Amino acid sequence: MLRQYLFVLALISSPLAAQEVYVPDLPEGYPPKMGVVSGSLGGIPVAWETFDFSIGAFDASAWVGEDYESGKVGAYLTGYPPGDPDTKAGRVYAGAEFGAALHTGKGRKPLVEIYQGQDRDGPRLSSDGEKARFVIESIGPATEGSYSRRVTGQIEARLCPINWEGQVCQDIVLTFDTDMQIESSIAVRE
Repeated sequence: MLRQYLFVLALISSPLAAQEVYVPDLPEGYPPKMGVVSGSLGGIPVAWETFDFSIGAFDASAWVGEDYESGKVGAYLTGYPPGDPDTKAGRVYAGAEFGAALHTGKGRKPLVEIYQGQDRDGPRLSSDGEKARFVIESIGPATEGSYSRRVTGQIEARLCPINWEGQVCQDIVLTFDTDMQIESSIAVRE
């Protein structure tokens, strides 16, 4: 016990404890809005926005990435309540695989979810085991100096509750129009 106390005392009095954590000054308007996801859930209008949280590394809520084990390309969207990128409750997620390259058309293995709180494994409405579609309608041209392209499409799914009491299964129909960050190694067929 004495040994643990002395260690904690030494740590507190060390120069490491006095160091400040660097928090960058964020620019006005951070994070920038990338696009919108809107439509209806159970016949009621809904809307979300995508944002670019990147500071020195990719961190956008709309992106295309490659699964390093399978090599398959996936497109993913996380939408936040309009104008509120800090709120995780109520956000929507949609994603699908597109094979060896990003392309227009239907994705495979689509998943659509709406989260009640911050935890993706917590209470949610999910298309897991239900019908779902994730379709890319257009992919904009590459722009010099940017890793993003404008992507539009449609999402449809039957969402059912997982550990979310008081919710029932309902249909969601969405369109999206957003910039998407695309890793430079990913092939794109326009």
